[in-house]
Amino acid sequence: MTDFDVSRLPSFSQLPIKPGAPEGSSWGVFGDDDQIGCLNFLTAEGIVAAARLVRTGKAFRLDTPINFADPPLFERRPAVHTITDFKEHGFLAFDDSLDSYNTQEGSQWDGLAHIGSVRDHRFYNDTHPDDIKSGPGGRLGIHLWANKVVGRGLLIDVFKYAAEQGRTVDPLASERYSVAELQGALATQGARLQPGAILLVRTGWMQAYLNAPQDAKNTMSFMRTLKAAGLDPSREMVEWFWDNRVAAVGTDCPACESWPWDPNDVGALHYRTLTMLGLPIGEQFVLDELAADCARDGVYEFMLVSAPLNLVGGIASPPNALAIK
Repeated sequence: MTDFDVSRLPSFSQLPIKPGAPEGSSWGVFGDDDQIGCLNFLTAEGIVAAARLVRTGKAFRLDTPINFADPPLFERRPAVHTITDFKEHGFLAFDDSLDSYNTQEGSQWDGLAHIGSVRDHRFYNDTHPDDIKSGPGGRLGIHLWANKVVGRGLLIDVFKYAAEQGRTVDPLASERYSVAELQGALATQGARLQPGAILLVRTGWMQAYLNAPQDAKNTMSFMRTLKAAGLDPSREMVEWFWDNRVAAVGTDCPACESWPWDPNDVGALHYRTLTMLGLPIGEQFVLDELAADCARDGVYEFMLVSAPLNLVGGIASPPNALAIK
């Protein structure tokens, strides 16, 4: 893990620094061969500081159970859990396997190979689509994060803040949370951004989905009929992330940004974050229990430990994440 002097890195308004790179891209900031983007903001010093945030010993799992969505969102196939009995071999033992498991069927980190620019036909840091492949020959694989996503976690309960401000948000509709609302929530919580933060943003979607009737869940399983609240995909949003040196952003909604979004829109948040900044985004995180505890004790920061799959050349991964207070 290489530590960067964040004070010497360019501001968002100074991007790009590489000739010919797209507007709003950090390509080349961490070197032409970099494959982890904003995870470079997670430093050894930051991990030590995050460990000092552990005071009560409470731990909160941030992943959904596998196959929590029934039927799965985005028309993905459910994982099939098979238990194998070793009785015929003369001893008492079981193995199990997961067939048809999609790494994005539930809580997930989107890797930097998940989506590339429709305009520039490149992935993060000018990576060509032909370089995205399984195995050690591929670039931007999720395995490169295997011991990287550890640091100071910070929850922004923007759903709670919006309600307190008199804005009634329907998380199951295509509503957007603005930068001003995220900033307002932080101020109300008495928290502040620091370089290397792993942001968790509670939009209210997960709670609303779990409480929805089955016919609504059936409707939400299809791309064309799913609607969900999320972050505003504006330039202002990604500028705020970059200038505050945010390392990653995890949300409790299906797409981080509001759904649906147009894949032909170069201003979509997926392009602005993953492709242009190398900023990991997470979706369908479980944040309600953590948010309730933060509201009780007034402490919204914690140590966050996430160990993505050590899948060489992987595209995405469940976060396998714990918030430890």
